[in-house]
Amino acid sequence: MKIGIISEEKDWITCELERVMKKKGITPVYIKPSKIASFTGMDIKFKHNKDDISDLKCAFVRNLGDMSNYYRFDVLKYIEHYIPLINPTAGLENAGNKYRTSILMNINNIPHPKTVITEDIDKALMWSEKFKDCVLKPLFGNQGKGIVRLKNKTLISKLNMLNEFKKKHGVFYIQEFITNPNDIYRDIRAFVIGDEVVSAMYRVSDNWITNIHQNGKAEKCEITDEIRELAIKAKNATGLIYGGVDLMESKDGLKVIEVNGAPSWEALSRISEMDITEKLIDYVINNLI
Repeated sequence: MKIGIISEEKDWITCELERVMKKKGITPVYIKPSKIASFTGMDIKFKHNKDDISDLKCAFVRNLGDMSNYYRFDVLKYIEHYIPLINPTAGLENAGNKYRTSILMNINNIPHPKTVITEDIDKALMWSEKFKDCVLKPLFGNQGKGIVRLKNKTLISKLNMLNEFKKKHGVFYIQEFITNPNDIYRDIRAFVIGDEVVSAMYRVSDNWITNIHQNGKAEKCEITDEIRELAIKAKNATGLIYGGVDLMESKDGLKVIEVNGAPSWEALSRISEMDITEKLIDYVINNLI
């Protein structure tokens, strides 16, 4: 049996997937998005280098490389007609676009921070004043990159920051800043496979950006009923098979901050008692192929 790993480059996650596949007698097939050729009106559909990839049982989608290259994502949609993708393209679109994620949280009555999305700089300025403390986030992006916090800024300073943000990103995604009731900087990453939260961690920092790639530290987190319920609901709402759900503690309970459709579990694996990669591959084998 062959299973694909779609990634522009190898990293810890792809090597982990390869390790567990080989352990289970599965042949891992690396597929670089930039090396895929698509065909229409012909007997062949797509090839990676010289190999036909339509005989794969499924493929894990990890890293498409240049995200401004929409062709690569369209290729995934084409491939998905013939083999299952982990995660599905619809789920990746929902989780990869913060606006879509917020809409889905709202429709499904899943607690999340108050959020305003607009292209109008006047409305953005008005709401930044109403929120008092808020963060600006790019609609697309991860690892805490491009996030700006507006707190204790003068009106002129806010306007300058909004103008700069508008030039770079076009759309304002303004989210009320959630203050941790324990007066610390931390959030929770829950890792969901199917309908199970298999592991969770606190991401703790001395900075308000707690992402591991921004020097956040992983600490063990007990999986409570509240974490389990919200994380599974958020993952299912976005249409993912597996996902990383980020939760923030507040005086009103947990709130979903983001959902990640291609999450890393490197830091989580260091504090988890289970083999997360094996758990994921077992789920795929038993339920999807």
